[in-house]
Amino acid sequence: MLGSMYSAVSGLSAHQTKMNVIGNNIANVNTYGFKASRVTFSDVFYQTMNGASAPTTNGGGTNPTQLGYGAKVNSIDVLNTRAGSATTDRALDVYINGDGYLPVKNSDGVIKYTRVGVLSFDVAGNLVDSNGNMVLGFKLDDTTKNAQLNSDGTTSAQNLVPIKVDPKELDKYTGIAIGQNGEITAIKEGDTTVVPGSNTGWMNGTPTVSANSNYSGSITMSVKQTFAADNANYTGDTPITVSSNAYIGAANMSVTSDGTTYTLSYTDKDGNSQSATGTINTSTTPNTVTFTGVMDAKGGTSATVTIPVDQSATPSTAVGYNIPTDGSTYMTLGNVTVDSYDITFKTTDKAGTTVTNTTPETWVFDATTPDNNLAFGDIGFTIDSDKFKAVLDGGFSADTVIGRVGPGAGVPEKIANIAVVKFTNPDGLSQDGEGYFVATTNSGDPVATIPGNGGTGTFRSGALEMSNVDLSREFTEMIITQRGFQANTRMITVSDEMLSELVSMKR
Repeated sequence: MLGSMYSAVSGLSAHQTKMNVIGNNIANVNTYGFKASRVTFSDVFYQTMNGASAPTTNGGGTNPTQLGYGAKVNSIDVLNTRAGSATTDRALDVYINGDGYLPVKNSDGVIKYTRVGVLSFDVAGNLVDSNGNMVLGFKLDDTTKNAQLNSDGTTSAQNLVPIKVDPKELDKYTGIAIGQNGEITAIKEGDTTVVPGSNTGWMNGTPTVSANSNYSGSITMSVKQTFAADNANYTGDTPITVSSNAYIGAANMSVTSDGTTYTLSYTDKDGNSQSATGTINTSTTPNTVTFTGVMDAKGGTSATVTIPVDQSATPSTAVGYNIPTDGSTYMTLGNVTVDSYDITFKTTDKAGTTVTNTTPETWVFDATTPDNNLAFGDIGFTIDSDKFKAVLDGGFSADTVIGRVGPGAGVPEKIANIAVVKFTNPDGLSQDGEGYFVATTNSGDPVATIPGNGGTGTFRSGALEMSNVDLSREFTEMIITQRGFQANTRMITVSDEMLSELVSMKR
């Protein structure tokens, strides 16, 4: 009698545990990323009253006679089935469409794993989950921005690093998205910049020539100007403009002399004929042509440019020029040799900002052609403050915005790559609350890979994983558990009545 009561008590305990699990499942029916659990029972132990016997020549064998003593909870298993996705339309919400877990690190440095992809950037630029734990990703190659992985496309979870973005850059992003492979890309509104200064306009200059110069013919100056940008670090938010008086296209200039005056003629950007006339200077250095009062197109500093003319010049003499960064001189000439000229250009914008070229150009003086040619090639400007490499381009009117620079203008920029972690035995993970799991000795080591590789699921942005609790199943299990509990209570009641009858026999 007492044995039946103890067995019933063990049954009550087991069914109570199962009811607790069912209650927890139902309570988390709307918890993102929740995994339901199930309970299995087993019998406890048996008292062997008679052992088994083997058959003999004259008789058959007998089976063992055993008395059981109740039930116990055998296991509480996590059902790691994938649940459906709930659309949130939030770019930093992540649904793992398959196996795998998001790795996060708490403030104590402990790495945990979760299926709940509620992510965001904090004020310091850290990518964190809803509990403030840092989301882990791969180290990226500085050049290719690819994840640094082993040859098999995996790495240890210990090699992962917290994802962090410069908070100053976050303010510039107009859109951040997470791709199927875990790549975080940001769309930055293209920063614009003003190219300060312009190419020399050669306007309103007064040309002079030395009296003993044997120079004759014409000088042709072609000016090809383009704006572009490349390999830029960018700041500011102002438009790129073309200087209002800059030459666009070719500017053909001719020089004539009647013995007393010297005339420079050219065609400006609007197709209008322009000229400047000056007197012959007999006191200047022999064999030179000097242009004074040369102005930049935006009204920069006036200067004088002197070009030496060598009567015995060899064909196609190359002259390199360089625009310095010291801001001290607008245009100067120095280091004159027989056939080699170092001509230095310096330009500033109307605000006084220095503009320098980065690619030396060539001036060619060819003494064998009918008209001596002075070729003015493409000019490359570098804006010191913003480190833009820009080149003037023809075809634009004054003060026209011609583009945006940097990785912006709607071009996605990869800033990080979230990892996904897989385990040999995910059922061996230990639940840690708040949607987290931690590795155990029976789960296997965590292996990180790109989402979608190695049997892991891809990411779906703008969605979260729902709970995998099946209410119909839970209610069915609840009814079965309730009846099992009732049956065990009845067993205790009946056993008690039998004991009562036994006690009353002496009356």
